[in-house]
Amino acid sequence: MFGYVICNKSGLSEEELQRYQRVYCGLCQTLKTRYGQLERLSLNYDMTFLILFLSSLYEPEESQKEFRCMVHPVHKKIQITNPFTEYAADMTVALSYFKCLDNWEDERSHISRKYADVLKKGFQKVEKQYPRQCSCLADSIRRLGVIEKDGASKPDEAVNCSGKMMSELFVYREDFWSNSLRIFGYELGRFIYLMDAAVDYKKDLKTGNYNPLLKMNKKPEDAEDILKTAIGNATVQAEKLPLIQDAHLIRNILYGGVWQNYYARAVGKEKDHG
Repeated sequence: MFGYVICNKSGLSEEELQRYQRVYCGLCQTLKTRYGQLERLSLNYDMTFLILFLSSLYEPEESQKEFRCMVHPVHKKIQITNPFTEYAADMTVALSYFKCLDNWEDERSHISRKYADVLKKGFQKVEKQYPRQCSCLADSIRRLGVIEKDGASKPDEAVNCSGKMMSELFVYREDFWSNSLRIFGYELGRFIYLMDAAVDYKKDLKTGNYNPLLKMNKKPEDAEDILKTAIGNATVQAEKLPLIQDAHLIRNILYGGVWQNYYARAVGKEKDHG
């Protein structure tokens, strides 16, 4: 369920692309310093969006720092960090831990099981600091597993369960914005689950793994309307929030970037959502 909340590079300026990459680099370096090298394998652009979104709302102080990247060692890179970078790193570890356990349950992936063992100590640290978010993740994953094994369950139950899981991640703390952030995260989580189903449709058809679209008797090309409803509900909430910093970048992701995998991998055609 990673890799969908990304930018559409063709719709961004060079300055925006640079900022996007520097925030991503900040997350990468924070994962390394807070957890370790192996935990950096969990790095993803979805959590970069979390940083951008919460930073735009709360406007925390940011810091920039040059560093040497082991992947691109020739020239120094610049990382941008703020308190939400650490939060996103913590949520990355928690999400990856549960994703690995889910892969083990569904596919008996030994690689996922071993990586879950790597992440376990870090997750326990996150769980102590963010019990609300981690409890919701654990309950949602557990409930999702039950739904996916129960042939009588309605597909909406699984989709909504995924929404619930993401809803708490966007609530960094309980405050004036909590309700709006919960609704936004919930709708984005529903969209991600449905997008994952569309992209994995052919594989799930072969393996027999649970897929809500199969339960709905829909093919990926028939799912565009329900995907639009989910992401539309999320963008409605986003537009209500006073997001000034990186507003164009955030809109680029929500209105265009999130569709790239659908058209490239699920229905096999390109479409410009810049």
